[in-house]
Amino acid sequence: MKSKISVKIIAALLSTFVLMSCGQSSAPVNNESTASEVQPTEETQETSTESETEQIPAPITVQGRYEDNRVMMLPGFTYSMAESHEVDGRQGIACGDGVYYVSGSTSLSAYDADWNLIKSADSPFEGFTDEVNHIGDIDVYNDEIFAGIEYFMDGEASNIQIAVYDAKTLKLVRSIPFANESMQSEVSGIAVDPDNKSIWLCSWADGESGRYLYRYDLTTGEYLGKVHLQAPPQWIQGIAYYDGWIYMSADDGTADLGEPDHVYRCRVDISATSSAMTLEKTLDDVDLQGEIEGISFDKNRKQMLVSYNRGAQIVLGMPQGFYEGYDHEIHEVYVYDMARNNPALDYSLDDNWISKPDSPAMDADIFFILPTVNMKSTTADNEDIYNLRTASRFVKTFAMEKGIVQEAGDIFAPYYRQTTIGSHLTEDGMVRDNWYEEDERSYYDDIAYADIRNAFQYYMEKCSNGRPFVLFGFSQGGEEVVRLLEEFGQEEDFSNRLIAAYAIGFPITGKTLSDYPWLKMAQGETDTGSIISFTAMDARADLPDEKEYSINPLNWKTDNTPAAKTENAGCVITDTAGEITEETPEYCGAYLDEKSGRLIVTDIENQDELYQGDNGVFPSGDYHLYDLNFFYRNLQQNIRVRIDSFKDKAG
Repeated sequence: MKSKISVKIIAALLSTFVLMSCGQSSAPVNNESTASEVQPTEETQETSTESETEQIPAPITVQGRYEDNRVMMLPGFTYSMAESHEVDGRQGIACGDGVYYVSGSTSLSAYDADWNLIKSADSPFEGFTDEVNHIGDIDVYNDEIFAGIEYFMDGEASNIQIAVYDAKTLKLVRSIPFANESMQSEVSGIAVDPDNKSIWLCSWADGESGRYLYRYDLTTGEYLGKVHLQAPPQWIQGIAYYDGWIYMSADDGTADLGEPDHVYRCRVDISATSSAMTLEKTLDDVDLQGEIEGISFDKNRKQMLVSYNRGAQIVLGMPQGFYEGYDHEIHEVYVYDMARNNPALDYSLDDNWISKPDSPAMDADIFFILPTVNMKSTTADNEDIYNLRTASRFVKTFAMEKGIVQEAGDIFAPYYRQTTIGSHLTEDGMVRDNWYEEDERSYYDDIAYADIRNAFQYYMEKCSNGRPFVLFGFSQGGEEVVRLLEEFGQEEDFSNRLIAAYAIGFPITGKTLSDYPWLKMAQGETDTGSIISFTAMDARADLPDEKEYSINPLNWKTDNTPAAKTENAGCVITDTAGEITEETPEYCGAYLDEKSGRLIVTDIENQDELYQGDNGVFPSGDYHLYDLNFFYRNLQQNIRVRIDSFKDKAG
């Protein structure tokens, strides 16, 4: 039996990594609830049983704009024109795998990465049973082009449907039936939302139809309902999904008067019936004013693509002659470089805390800083905490880790615009050396720390009321713990109240200790005001050349005295609801490597299987992802020991 349990633990460890990477069960965070509440995920909903007592209906709350959190009303990015390209279609644009796809009212075309035409569809309407004559904005996903198709004449549409084309041949593959109950009277664009397994449709039509976005199931094609836009843009032409938000291009400027068109966005929340609109960009930098159409994003290049037409006079959505100086309409794609806007977060708002108790009642507080929650974000950037999928990852990661500290103190855990894993990767996708050194810190690292710093200062000034506190962070969270120590460690109020600083999975080097001489490493099980740090590895892995200063969490020694697996109180695996799914006492032993200072893990049954497990980011034998799991119960016990030690010293 023991061998089987060990295999299950290994499988659970790897699946835990997958959960953090993919953000499975992305139940939206309910900002109406208390900040410390962990929302139920799809996994827990599937396994929970119905209560036999009558369920009290949830109160009806008002869905509206974000006046209480103005950051959410600001544009997500600043855009700068990079280039423009003339194309042969006037309707839509989509980007996928280095190929750009362009739709005209009656055409489909493909362009390479340098905007050279590589293929055009001879007859895109071949295969339709109903008469159709119009293709709107398009999207591409899994080598298929999704297009809204209809018969459009003089501002009126009929025979609406979702057409799916093969991206390589541009041939029709299938058509998804349109839901009459949606009451959508026209389709101007389509967007694929892979995170929520959805297809979104928009409508150009003025009036009721244009006030909604319409959602279909990406897998089955089933109609799932509609979202009321508040306040809706006028004459929506294109739609695209990008990183938790839907972007819409609106032909709401009058070309005859030189008025610009605009791009808007709204947050995707599939549990809501409405969504507030934000003005994202004013298109006042194009060549003369004309008609905006489709919109898309090149995720690899971090660029927004906008289809734009100029030269033709448009009446009721159809060209009716040309402006002076034009004898034909010019179709272009404008390419904008995107720089994420990073306004400071307001930590007086409960929405910006994962956990923030209203009435702390325990002996100490835990200022808890989460690790990197999205292991698939491989571009250098900062996470958008208002993307509900990202927020869900924070909530789930917190639920998986909070059990280590929740019995020791009241937990204060902020959301923060943490650095993406891509900010620390090399070109071949592996974690780069020395990413933790001060002179290697990037613009993105400083943004992440600015949030942690602001949250911590708010906690100290408004929440702590003089109570002692523990700093606890793992991985990126460990880095933020160290940065707080570097900045505030000499302040009397800080040092007098600091019980201990757990910077797990973040290397502390001799240079760091030399540069910040007030930093003190833990030397045993009970000392306070010190740093507890280690990173677990296999003896067969490549160990760093520069020594790191660590402590063994099994015997709490700083030399290479080995700790037997009998000293391991328990390896614990939790799910995204915080429930323990696997626990194995005496899971592994450990010792500190004398040269590198790394914690070498020993005596795991089936350790070869774990050693060879590929997590896609860390090399074989680097057990960084499991630093907390392997030593869960020992860490849990030690936090309580250090709090008691602090109380004893304080009298």
